Amino acid sequence: MDSSMNALWETLKRQQLVSGDMPANTDDSLHDSTPWYIALMQGFAGWVAAFFMLGFVGSAFGFLFQFDNEIALIASGFICCTAAYILFRTQPKGIFVGQLGLVFSLTGQMLVAWGLFDWISYQSSMAFFLLAAFQLVLTLLMPHFIHRVLSCWFAMIALFWGLNQLGIYGLGAASCCVLFTLVWINENHWKRFYPLWEPVGFGLALALVQFNGHILFSDDLLSFYDKQGANVWWAIAPWITSALVAVSFALVIQKIFVQYQLSLSSVTGRLVVLGGVLLVASGLIALGTSSALLILLVGFAYQRTSLKVLGLLALISFVSWYYYSLNTTLLLKSFILVGTGIALLLGQLVMRAFLNSGSSQTDSEKESIFLLSRLLKRSGMNSTKWIGVMMVCLVLGAVNFTIFKKEQVLASGKLVLLQLAPVDPRSLMQGDYMRLRFALQREAFADKSVESEEGFIIVNLDENSVGQFTGFYQGETLADNQVKMQYRVRDGKVKFATNAFFFQEGTAQTYEQARYGEFRVASNGELLLNNMRDKDYKILGYNQP
Repeated sequence: MDSSMNALWETLKRQQLVSGDMPANTDDSLHDSTPWYIALMQGFAGWVAAFFMLGFVGSAFGFLFQFDNEIALIASGFICCTAAYILFRTQPKGIFVGQLGLVFSLTGQMLVAWGLFDWISYQSSMAFFLLAAFQLVLTLLMPHFIHRVLSCWFAMIALFWGLNQLGIYGLGAASCCVLFTLVWINENHWKRFYPLWEPVGFGLALALVQFNGHILFSDDLLSFYDKQGANVWWAIAPWITSALVAVSFALVIQKIFVQYQLSLSSVTGRLVVLGGVLLVASGLIALGTSSALLILLVGFAYQRTSLKVLGLLALISFVSWYYYSLNTTLLLKSFILVGTGIALLLGQLVMRAFLNSGSSQTDSEKESIFLLSRLLKRSGMNSTKWIGVMMVCLVLGAVNFTIFKKEQVLASGKLVLLQLAPVDPRSLMQGDYMRLRFALQREAFADKSVESEEGFIIVNLDENSVGQFTGFYQGETLADNQVKMQYRVRDGKVKFATNAFFFQEGTAQTYEQARYGEFRVASNGELLLNNMRDKDYKILGYNQP
């Protein structure tokens, strides 16, 4: 660390950009003197101590939570935040004290939010806007990096929900994307105030990823608000987000052109613009990927490892969601993955050939493609690359473990047939499907209100493995011909594993003969829909999710 910094200082001196001896960096020396495992133990001890102190105070002042004491709750929250501010100011470098103050402040923020929602009502946008203003004040005042990241993130969340209450739905990602870009492309202007603006930039990155996730689950959010007129806003929100993401990419690319002295007349400049267009277009195919790539691009451009890791994880998450949301066969999905991989490999080969052919270019031209070459040229495995490799392996391991568990259920699960209620073939843009309703649902829940979001029922199996409803599972021992099956409640409807059966286009007439749905049930009650059968129990075809 010291040798690399000394070498960098000597290089800057030769370029006559600095003069004199390199100044001592006391903050880094203090930070480097504490091993990470000691810092982890001190931080954990700070949280434990804070929880004990808050538990003692909470037991002494528990009456605040038993009656309508909105003013007292808000005042208690201000006191906790003030105590956290004092702790941050008295020992700004203390790890234990810093985590202690962070817990105090988070508790104070919870009390303030609680008091505001009791006082004004959580259904009012004013409560969210006041909470957002409070979080912005904490971002400005609290001299703690993690605290500022969280406060900025919470402020954006409160602003997002406040706009939702006003009927402006799904636009949090759009506004947050522009703010994130403006903060990071102006890094040179706020270098003097980096203790404030750097955590703000990271907080905006977290909010950007979260708000793109909200767009993916728009139907669930609409049902939460119980407002049907918001469909128009949710319909145009992805397009507005994509447009502002394109503007953000344009700002970042323009900054890269200025920083590396590129021009549109050069091949490198045209490649950068083409890459930006492709990155924006990716967001039109799979929602959220363009924002994740924007975070990744900013992380590489400004050498922020945290942004690179966050962008990579967000990209993997959004691509995975898009992959599993496709209503097509696994074979076609595999072709999509193979084609994408081949396209990326060919792109890398083309770029490497272009970079290797640039040996006759001048030094200034070579320096202008530094941003591209550092991504594509072969280099040693540093810590950043190892982190990326481990994250990819972790995600692939989790996905394959889930697939293995489901394959085990299909291979060794108990066979149970459930009689269908009248089937309802429908035609979708991406394939045909059958909306499923089972007679068992009416028998089990006709005279019973659903009290929980999930549970188990017991079915008796006859000689053909057809299940008949017996009762609700309460932990009792089952007979040999009995099976417990898990049910879930979504949007007020009872589901057994799924409410749809997908099949190949043009075969709808075959499945009009379906009378039973075949399930494979694990010992813990987990079930998977395997195929459809006719009245003679013959298999019509297998599910193709």
